[in-house]
Amino acid sequence: MKKIFYICLLFVCLLNFNSCQKNDETVIILDHSEPLALAPDVEWAVITDPYAAYKTEMGWTSSVAGHCRKGEILQIKGKSLDSNKENWYLFENGWLPGNCLSVFSNRLKASAVSEQLLSSD
Repeated sequence: MKKIFYICLLFVCLLNFNSCQKNDETVIILDHSEPLALAPDVEWAVITDPYAAYKTEMGWTSSVAGHCRKGEILQIKGKSLDSNKENWYLFENGWLPGNCLSVFSNRLKASAVSEQLLSSD
């Protein structure tokens, strides 16, 4: 009787051990093309309007410095509130109002949203 018990116990242990092993390998590839993509102190923006105009200074009456398009991913260089308590974000090419973009904590999240925006058109 003891012998049958030990054989059953050994069989159950072997089954459990075999089922705990992972049979397939998952390879995670990190994209190193953008070194600040996951930096904790860097924010990223995705343009949500079809077109947006960069301003030379924060504010609607400021001169236009350039343009960007829906789905573009931009690194935020600075942010501020204007006198109307509206958020403005500084980028390499100028200032943009907060109502034409979405802000993300890393470039990977911004990239996923950008792909969704561009595929929905």
